[in-house]
This record gives sequence, structure tokens and C-alpha cells, in this order.
Amino acid sequence: MHVLGIDLAARPATTGAVVLESGGAGRWSARSVGSPADDDLLVELARDAVAVGVDAPLGWPDAFVDAVTAHHGFRPWPGATDRAPMTHRETDRRTRAITGRLPLSVSADLLGVVAMRCALLQRRWADEIWGGPEPRDGSGVLGETYPAAAFAVWGIDARGYKARRRPEEASEVRSSIVSELTRRTDRWLGLDGVDDACIASDHVLDALVCAIVAVAMTRGATEPPPADLIETARREGWIRVPTCTLDDVGSPR
Repeated sequence: MHVLGIDLAARPATTGAVVLESGGAGRWSARSVGSPADDDLLVELARDAVAVGVDAPLGWPDAFVDAVTAHHGFRPWPGATDRAPMTHRETDRRTRAITGRLPLSVSADLLGVVAMRCALLQRRWADEIWGGPEPRDGSGVLGETYPAAAFAVWGIDARGYKARRRPEEASEVRSSIVSELTRRTDRWLGLDGVDDACIASDHVLDALVCAIVAVAMTRGATEPPPADLIETARREGWIRVPTCTLDDVGSPR
């Protein structure tokens, strides 16, 4: 039994992937996947996975889709001067309350290119593995993850771990994060197969966090959308934020 964590990027070379494999008795072990993580590889890694956590938007805001569809058909643009409903999803606004910042816009930022790749992957997973599309609210095998939210919930200071202009400092921050993850997951997770790769690459570290959240998904230990937003979340996507401590992620509920 395994779960898959993906830090998806527009290019395979900057995409991170980590697999956590269950060894029984509540123990898991991590292994990183060599670059480049192209679509064919990500399809194969998802095969037989009990959960797939992806750091990428699974959909676009309903209001954005409606507006673009109207504009494409030469109907009046339904938006007003407030573009917030079209730039961010319901889950983005909910996540801001946890992290203190609004995630990037899937419809008005470069993140949209990543979402397009993710949409193609969702189609391939549906056609080649699952027999149909998974809901985007995280109630099935597939879940949207957001490492920044997980770090916030777990009380891990991750500031600077992606600093491209200060690579040595960023590496030191990642080393500190990996030490903290190792200490707090020691009871259920072995990180020997991934720790060096996480220090070397923030993409691999993010993928590890996505995989840990995927384990939490299998335990029912992530926050679902509220009842009034379930249908919206199934279309737009819903960021699965862990509701348990790192120590307890691997514990049956």
C-alpha cells in the first residue's frame, strides 16, 4: 500500500514526487522519485495508490469559468469591478484564514499553467487508472494539498526555504525543517530514503509534505469543505488541510 505526494510544476524538471509505502504495523517509509517527473511517470506512480496529494489547483473558480464562457459566446461579461470571485476559489479564501495569506490565483497568475498540466493528469488518471474522474474536494483518492497550510498547522517555521537568491540559507532552512519532520514523525515514518533529497530541493520537500497530508487523508484527518460548499468544492477543488499533529498522522482513527 502506498500514497503519492506531488509538488506539481509546469515542467517535469521542477516537479517533485515522493512515495510513502506502508510496511505494516503503522509504519511508513519514504522514497523520492528521480527527476524528471513527467506525466507518464506520475500516472504510473498513482497506479494502486490509496491517496494522491497534489500541490496544484484541481480546478478554477466557478465565477471565472462562467465569465470566460459568457465572453467566449459574445454574451455580456458578468463580472464587476470586484474581480475577487473570479481570481480565487472558496478554498483559497478559507486557507487564508490558516496561513495569513491568500494562495496564488489559478486564473490570474502563472499558477494557471500548472493547473492546466494538473487537468491533463486528472484526465489521464481517470482514463487509465480510476475508470472515471475523482471528485476534486478530496473525498476520494485525489486531494489538493498546500504545504504552506500544513506547515502553519504543524507550527513549523518554513520562512526562506524556497529562497532562490540565497541558496545556502534556503538549504539550511530545509535542513532544519527535515530535522523537525524527522523528530516529530519518528514513531510512524522513516525518512532515510528522502531526507537528503529534501534538503537539496524544495520541490522534493514539498512533495514529502503532500505525501504526509495524503496519509492524513486516508485517516480522515484533513478538513473537508463545509456542507454548503461541497458541490462547489467538487468542481473548483478543495485544499485538504491536516487536522492532526505530525505525531498522529500515522495513527488509525
